[in-house]
Amino acid sequence: MKKSLSALLGVSLLVFGLTLGAESSYAESSTNSNVKKATQQLNPTIQIPASKVKKKEKNLFSGSSKKETRRGKITEADAKRGYIKDEIIVKFKTNKSLSSLGDKIKVKGLKLNKTLDKKLGIQTLKFDTNVSTMKEILKVLNASSAVEYAEPNYIYKPAAVSEPYYQYMWGLKNTGQYIDGAAGKKGIDINAESAWVKTKGSASTTVAVIDTGVDIYHPDLKDNIWKNPGEIAGDGIDNDRNGYIDDVNGWDFYYDDDEEYDAHGTHVAGTIGAKENSTGVIGVAPNVKIMSLKFIGPDGGSTDGAIAAINYAKSKGVKVSNNSWGGGEYSQALYDVIKSSNSTFIAAAGNDGDNIDSYPAYPAAYDLPNIVSVAAIDNQGNLDDFSNYGSKNVDVAAPGVSVLSTIPENSYAYGDGTSMAAPHVTGVASLVLAANPSFSSAQLKDTLMKSTTKLSSLTGKVASGGLVNAGLAVSADIDGEIPGVSLNGNSISSTLNASTDKDDVYSVKLTKGEKFTVSLSGAAGTDFDLYLYNQNTKTVNSSDGIVAYSEKLNTSSETLTFVASADGTYYLDVYAYKGSGSYKVDVKYGATAGVYEDTSTNLAYTGNWSKVSNSSSSGGSYKAVNEANASMQFVFNGTEVSLNTLKDNTQGQAKVTLDGTAYWVDLYADKPQYKATVFNKKGLKAGKHTLKVEWSGKVHPGAKKTVTKVTLDSITVK
Repeated sequence: MKKSLSALLGVSLLVFGLTLGAESSYAESSTNSNVKKATQQLNPTIQIPASKVKKKEKNLFSGSSKKETRRGKITEADAKRGYIKDEIIVKFKTNKSLSSLGDKIKVKGLKLNKTLDKKLGIQTLKFDTNVSTMKEILKVLNASSAVEYAEPNYIYKPAAVSEPYYQYMWGLKNTGQYIDGAAGKKGIDINAESAWVKTKGSASTTVAVIDTGVDIYHPDLKDNIWKNPGEIAGDGIDNDRNGYIDDVNGWDFYYDDDEEYDAHGTHVAGTIGAKENSTGVIGVAPNVKIMSLKFIGPDGGSTDGAIAAINYAKSKGVKVSNNSWGGGEYSQALYDVIKSSNSTFIAAAGNDGDNIDSYPAYPAAYDLPNIVSVAAIDNQGNLDDFSNYGSKNVDVAAPGVSVLSTIPENSYAYGDGTSMAAPHVTGVASLVLAANPSFSSAQLKDTLMKSTTKLSSLTGKVASGGLVNAGLAVSADIDGEIPGVSLNGNSISSTLNASTDKDDVYSVKLTKGEKFTVSLSGAAGTDFDLYLYNQNTKTVNSSDGIVAYSEKLNTSSETLTFVASADGTYYLDVYAYKGSGSYKVDVKYGATAGVYEDTSTNLAYTGNWSKVSNSSSSGGSYKAVNEANASMQFVFNGTEVSLNTLKDNTQGQAKVTLDGTAYWVDLYADKPQYKATVFNKKGLKAGKHTLKVEWSGKVHPGAKKTVTKVTLDSITVK
């Protein structure tokens, strides 16, 4: 962190420096021995002893007014059931009343408690719990011809968060309050409470905090710490045989044990998942589980430690990780491991005030679809001076100035830095996963970016142009309409419902001449279809713009193939015609194994290529061109490619580019050579490749200056 943390230790207020953030070098936080005198004007609530806070919050929930106590004592079991144990609410039919119940009044001990609405005939009744249970009394009353309905007198609790320091957590709810001496701007927050109406996260979602370690005994964290189901604590045995003995709650890759922790990692963890327990603070996702993976110590952390931590999380199936760290140069190994982590990698953008599009900071600036890079704003909505930014390499912004969270020794502190911003986004990602458990990393990232609150201060500074918005993120149906979710990888699994969720839309970038093949399979009893829309389509709620489709009746086994007529973004719609359930989509980009003649639609020509008929050529013809800017592009899916054509004394050199690497191919020959293989590459990595042939104007050594023609006969893919 670039700025200091002010720690609340009991009733004392201390200020100490932390050197670790997402900075230009690895470092660990440390306590400054030169303790400064506190100058912040904090609300006295923060200094109330814990016992008083608990008493106050208990009263807030149970109520202490005379009206509430007259309802009767509520036991803990009754409170859990959510209704007052000896009361019911009844609406009598017209001209009916309690007396209409006859002997049931005496038998069940029924008596009028109060009239709630005289006009509507709604009353509360008391009954004898020694005679009837709630279930029994409701059954009797609802069966009576005098009663329109009877129901429990349900208990409702305050929607407001009961954590005593919640009022200082402006990132979750900004009312314009003063924080650490600075006035805020109402509404500049992540809209957490709107999200909490739908979900506060799930215990089945585990977040890896890859950092300096987490104090797993902190009262706001201890109940939300991940436990390794394959490990037995304290037996000194590697029960799950993963190479780590007693890795019950995670692992310390710096000291190679399971014990060490620090303020930085603990602060990050609290922002993500501090439990809602009427103590201290609350996390963005207070029901989530935290996996502590430490790889940073007093001397920083190493690439191999980071890789080990990421792979540990992967081995445990973790779908989202927080990475409030940075430093070092570009590492291909770290890039590869993050790419293959099968998770959403939330990364702090860094605290150097740099544009990381121009001056990359890693890992935030790695160009990977599963990285979400986070900048920091203050409580006025301004990008803070310390925060890195970049319209390409930074995705979203989040609160990162005067962020209150947990630190070791049962304490709390304010912290500044993109290290503090990133866990806000990680918390929101956890909420989205709780609401959408089947989401891929691509869907999760798209949701985070497309649901932001747009701020003028972030225009041109982060790719989304906005502040992460939890309320919108958990409610957004971003895949139900164009532009949909980016289609990354070769396989997608999700669900559809013909009544409530009919469309899943995916955007895909195709180049001219590129072949695009899609196969769909769905759950038994469903009828799901495939539609591909062109670049100009605005909605999938119409047939306008469909360029390819597959809609067989009474099946979800569908396949479509399309060859792009132009470069652009196309939209794949998986549509639920009937039924509900899961589906899987497999996609393949480019032409597959085979021979592609010069006339194939998979070959995308630019310029005035002419067709020359010749029986000696493959397919009876070849294409020829002799002008500047002429080219042919071919996208294929295979491990070997060959370029076949005519060689003669009218031709020069062609520029052939394969996956960005250029080669010069000489097409000159004294005598005609038909079907000559002039370029061949074997051992390619399985998957999509792009081959381009361009007229260059270059001649064969010793040939006339006008001998520059280029021809193309066929392409073979294996």
